[in-house]
Amino acid sequence: MRIFFEISCPGSEPRENARVLEDLEEGDEAGCTTRKKGLAPLAVAVGDKRAFHAHLESLVAPFRAAHPATLPSLLAALSRARAAGLPLLPATRVLAASALLRHGRPPDALAHFSLVPDSAALPAPLCNSLLAALAASGSLVPARKVFDRMIGRAIELDTVGFGVFVKNVGRRYGLAEVSQLVQAMHHRGNRVDRSVVALMVADGLCREGRIEDAWQALEEMRLQGWKPDFVAYRVVSEAFKSAGRAEEEGRILKQKRKLGVAPRKEDYREFVLALLSNRQIGEAKEIAEAIVLGDFPIDDDLLNELICSVSEIDVDAAVMFCKFMVGKERFPSSDMLIRLCESLCKHRKGDDMWEFFRVLLDKGYCTNVRDYHLVVSFLGKVGKVREAYDVLKEVKRKRLEPDISSYNSLMEALCRKNLLRPAKKLWDEMFTSGCSPNLQTYNILITKFAEINESEQAQQLFDHMFHKGVSPDGTTYTSVINMLCQEKKYEQAVEIFTKCVMQDPELASSVLTVFMLALCKQGNYKGALGVISCVPSNVESVNSHVILLKCLTDVGEVDLAIEHIKSIRSNFSSSFQIIINELMASLSTSASLEPVTRLISYLNSQGIVHDVGPWIGLIEDSYA
Repeated sequence: MRIFFEISCPGSEPRENARVLEDLEEGDEAGCTTRKKGLAPLAVAVGDKRAFHAHLESLVAPFRAAHPATLPSLLAALSRARAAGLPLLPATRVLAASALLRHGRPPDALAHFSLVPDSAALPAPLCNSLLAALAASGSLVPARKVFDRMIGRAIELDTVGFGVFVKNVGRRYGLAEVSQLVQAMHHRGNRVDRSVVALMVADGLCREGRIEDAWQALEEMRLQGWKPDFVAYRVVSEAFKSAGRAEEEGRILKQKRKLGVAPRKEDYREFVLALLSNRQIGEAKEIAEAIVLGDFPIDDDLLNELICSVSEIDVDAAVMFCKFMVGKERFPSSDMLIRLCESLCKHRKGDDMWEFFRVLLDKGYCTNVRDYHLVVSFLGKVGKVREAYDVLKEVKRKRLEPDISSYNSLMEALCRKNLLRPAKKLWDEMFTSGCSPNLQTYNILITKFAEINESEQAQQLFDHMFHKGVSPDGTTYTSVINMLCQEKKYEQAVEIFTKCVMQDPELASSVLTVFMLALCKQGNYKGALGVISCVPSNVESVNSHVILLKCLTDVGEVDLAIEHIKSIRSNFSSSFQIIINELMASLSTSASLEPVTRLISYLNSQGIVHDVGPWIGLIEDSYA
């Protein structure tokens, strides 16, 4: 079996290389070629191990890391190599393992890591990242094998790798296993921050209720020079306090004052950032909880980055970190606040969001209209319309005029909850305060009125738009036309469509498609034929003709369909064949076979389509 890869030569632009590789992954097994100007493609068989390595190296290049197609492309390339029986180079295995680990696939990464021979070099960053990922996911048996291999090969451990591993071993197996690992590291691991690891061990044991083990672990590690700091002692003392064991709590606090060392903020900063970089968000969260709950120092920029990541897995913890920051009279960044609020919306935690916003407002977070808009818009998204309106009133009390975006956010929330009376009141209030509605405002209300069949109100707003010089868009036109067709007010619908044609022929093309569907849904086929026959030549109508002909065929109005085909042939000769080709492609989904065969027979008799036998057979098979 031979599969061909196409690799761009050195000197090609990175973006162009990415396109080549995307073409490669989407291509067939016979080979792929690129038409990108300026590239010098080199076709190489998959049997060439070095060529495959070069291909994989380009595929996992940093500029492609965030692209959603990178992981599927990587897996596909490895799958094809495996199917071809290609013996990969050790460096290729390392490269694959590193890439798979970055994409959150520890088992797949381990499979390639395990196939790297002992004679080949194993990068320490890969080993440590894999060790941490396996341990954090609960795969402690394979993690132990990775650890033993690192010890046997004298590969240096770092704080992330060993710290996450020993912490999770302690959580599952207890102190005895921890002691063995700590002893194994006694004369190793110069890159391991031992104070931080002592905290991780203690924290892990306490989270599993092994509080006596946690205390003893601190003692053993201290005697071996691991220097537990104040954070570690505080974690254990709080665990005894929670268990109602005040005497032990007091003794540990005395040990903290006598034997503990002050925590180094920069060490924890680097460690938490390293955890986040290694996708160990849960571990970063637990370390940060120990720091924050103990009121130890932590930088704002680290908190901002931490909260953004933690909000994806534990929004309650993210809110706690944010409250800690605000409690220190420091405010979150806008980007972080947006990420946090998006997570609160996703988890439908409207009450928590309002409670947090109330704290921010009381602390004076909002100093301009943009800050207030962020609050109003997210309160609207979670349905807190009363609270959002109160914030708008606060803006006015501060003599900061709300912008149209805030009004639109609240208006949309009111309409979503069917609170139309307050929505109308808000509309009036906008004009009173001198804030003119924009296209989005009109669309929010028109769409809602159309949804509940308030055609008079919708049309009044539509006319108001023109009077105010606001041009409707596709959403406006389709909402009004659909509503009028449902109410069988076809003449008014035609008038609206005529305005659309006059405003923008390109826009009218997409609106015409919706118009045809709306008329056909109401059974007004003659009306649809009348509308489409009067469409000016500068409005693209191919898709609308196809939709109308398909609808006519589906309901058995073959004679009307034939007459319309004749009209198209006479008046739209340049696009006639395109319409017929698209119609033929769509007929296989028709509800009834008889009208389809009648229409095809007519088209064949007129020489419009040829050799219909196989096509009719295909249609009959689909109905069978």
